[in-house]
Amino acid sequence: MPSHRTRITVIGCGHVGTSCAYAILQNHLAREIVLIGDSENHVLGEALDLQQAVPLGAPVKIFAGTYKDAATSSIVIMTVGAPGKFSGSRLDMLAGNAVIVRSCIGKLMAEGFDGVLLIATSPLDVLTYIAQTESGLPASQIIGTGTLLDSERLRHILGEKLNVDARSVHAAIIGEHGDSSVAVWSTAQVAGIPLALYPGAESLPSQEEILTSVHRAGPDVAILKGNTCFAVAACVTRICEAILRDERSVLIVSTMLTGQYGLRDVSLSTPCIVGSCGVETVLELRLNEDEQRSLEASAAVLKNAYAQLQQGQPLK
Repeated sequence: MPSHRTRITVIGCGHVGTSCAYAILQNHLAREIVLIGDSENHVLGEALDLQQAVPLGAPVKIFAGTYKDAATSSIVIMTVGAPGKFSGSRLDMLAGNAVIVRSCIGKLMAEGFDGVLLIATSPLDVLTYIAQTESGLPASQIIGTGTLLDSERLRHILGEKLNVDARSVHAAIIGEHGDSSVAVWSTAQVAGIPLALYPGAESLPSQEEILTSVHRAGPDVAILKGNTCFAVAACVTRICEAILRDERSVLIVSTMLTGQYGLRDVSLSTPCIVGSCGVETVLELRLNEDEQRSLEASAAVLKNAYAQLQQGQPLK
């Protein structure tokens, strides 16, 4: 029978939230999927639409629920956000989305939630930090989707340029899920071969050009179609899979740092071991001096954004 161990809740039924629910359904990760949103009719419609796809796969109960239902979930996925098109830095969305996320967290914690909270709302690093400090949950149970998507975009670009399966490319983007993210070129490799030594690497665009392409990937999609949803949903589903199956997989996600890279009191992305309890271990890459400075600058951007939010100042 379904139980809280097999229940996932999605808060926010826009493009990202419904794409997450559909991806979770298709991957048979949960026996119950709860949807929560602002419009009762819209949420009910999305639940019915998804439920009608169930007979083609494994049995899953999908319904429009409440925060009480959400509180008994093993994972709650936060995709809520203020309406509006992407028009610049993700940090521009902080003030509006922070109000919404704080409200949702308050309602969720009032019902006694003690599972893993997965943040997919932009700017997710600052919101991951806010979720951890205001929920009272252990930092391990608050995860931002982070630069998992950015890293996959980098792998795709390199695989395409080198004419090799992107799954054989191992390259990490860390730091902010945004304009200050850092590509860790010093550890990048293809099938165990350092990237710089891989056949064809000499014809790659510059590192700066490639990183710019990674930074522009999301905004370009949003400009063309009005939103991004499928790639984000794939990352959310992968994180949920690692949690529910206790895989102890290494995923690049956003979490609170406690001294790694010399940084504290900031949530940003780095490789982490993810299992049934959320982030079980935060891994620290060996960065060169330039990468370390860039990561410190990325952390400073995030800390500054949070400080300005707390002071009620416009973000700069």
